[in-house]
Amino acid sequence: MIVSFTGDPFLTRRAARAEAELRGLEWRLLPPDPALVQQAAGAGLFGPGGAVVDLRDASEAEWKELRQLLDNLPEESTVLLLDPKPTAARSRWLGKHSDKRSHPTPRYRDKVRWVAAEMKAMGITTPAAVAKYLGELEADLEAIHAELEKLTLLEGPLTLAKVREVVALEPPLSSFDLVDAAAAGRFERAMALLRDLLERGEEPLRILGALSKHYSRATVLWAELQTRNLTEKDAAALLKVHPFAAKKLLAFARRMNEDRLLRALDSLAEAEKAAKTGRNPVLALERALLALKR
Repeated sequence: MIVSFTGDPFLTRRAARAEAELRGLEWRLLPPDPALVQQAAGAGLFGPGGAVVDLRDASEAEWKELRQLLDNLPEESTVLLLDPKPTAARSRWLGKHSDKRSHPTPRYRDKVRWVAAEMKAMGITTPAAVAKYLGELEADLEAIHAELEKLTLLEGPLTLAKVREVVALEPPLSSFDLVDAAAAGRFERAMALLRDLLERGEEPLRILGALSKHYSRATVLWAELQTRNLTEKDAAALLKVHPFAAKKLLAFARRMNEDRLLRALDSLAEAEKAAKTGRNPVLALERALLALKR
């Protein structure tokens, strides 16, 4: 019996551990070594054996050797395969030769629902806004779950303000407000937003990268708009972004022209170059924001 676990690293590991406990197997991750796996999966004095194999960093050569063993595994032996991100070929093999259990990473609203469900299971009572706040953080599920465990230790009502104080994760960096303020000529507002980001510990180069990505995506949409009419759904598919982000980027691209986009990209590239060559990165950012409003 082979059971494989693919998808989100945190969810697959948790599911594989739960399955091991259900089957009475020791939670001990083995490397993809055929000899070790065969020894663990073989029957012992106290009943059938079982192995939990970690394929997260397995090379193709290692997988090929292990697969030969798995292809000839006795039916009474149990092997659990932890393989969050298998190659396409390995994924096909798992689909044919194992009980493949996929645990995809929840995104957007599904991620918020996942956080809410985890909080309920852990007995954490908070306003719905807390689950929304945590679910929208740019952090993986393991990091968010660690913060939830921290919340179980707190006393008293857990308000959103209190959760914000104790959670050691930052809200996602959004370039929309910053770009909109600069593009609208509201330089003081743009500078205030920039100061807030820097005070939160955001790196200047990361902010520059977010701004550059914003304008690069807008440029792609602007170019497409010259030859066809784009819907928000088209934009989301083209850029592979959330529909909400696609909507804002599409509206932004429609307000721009070629000269403004090229000047903005040049200014941001110059700012990144300055920041990466030892010059003051904050000053480079401020000059870039000033250039964006022209």
